[in-house]
Amino acid sequence: MVKNHDHVSVDGLRQIQEEFPEHNPNIILASNTFHKAELVNLLLNSTTHPVLFLDFDLLYSGYVTSGLVQKGDNVQIFRTSKKDWSKTLHSILEKTSRERFTVIIDSFNGFHSMYGNRESARFLNASLMLLSYVASFRRCSIVVLALARKNSQDRWILSPGGRHITGSRNSSLYRLKKTGDEMSIIHVTQ
Repeated sequence: MVKNHDHVSVDGLRQIQEEFPEHNPNIILASNTFHKAELVNLLLNSTTHPVLFLDFDLLYSGYVTSGLVQKGDNVQIFRTSKKDWSKTLHSILEKTSRERFTVIIDSFNGFHSMYGNRESARFLNASLMLLSYVASFRRCSIVVLALARKNSQDRWILSPGGRHITGSRNSSLYRLKKTGDEMSIIHVTQ
C-alpha cells in the first residue's frame, strides 16, 4: 500500500484506488481541465469495479459522444441536473447499497454550480456525505474531481467560484500535478 508515500505516479494509481474505500469521499484537485479529463480516462480504464460516473461538467460525456474517447462496458454515465438530482441520487444510493461500485463525480465545480446559494451547497454536501456513508457498507469508492487553486491564504478553493474545499476526517484530498508527460497524484495534508 502507499499510505506512507506523499507522491504517487499515475502508474501507481491502482494502489491509491485500493485505499479509496477507506477514505470516502476522495477529492482530487486539478488546475487544468484537460489534465483532469486525462485523469478521468486513466481512472476509468484502471478501475476493476463497475463505475457510476456523474458528469456535471459534461466534458467526459462530450468526448464519449464525439467518439474521441471509448466508454468501457463497466461505465454508466449520469448527466444530471437540478431538476432530476434527487432521482439520480436515489438511484446511485440504491445501486451502491447492493454492490461494490466506483462512483466518480466530475466535477465538484459543476456539482456546486447546479445550485446558486449556500443552503443548496449544504444540501449537496449532505448528499455527498450520505453517498459516502452508504457506499462504505459495500466498500465502494467515491472520487470527486475538482478544478481548484490555492488562494492568498494558502487554502484550496474551487476555480472559478472561490468556494473553499475542506475535507472531513474520513476523506482524502489529493492534488493532480502534470509536468511534461509525467502526471502524478500528491496527497494533500489538510
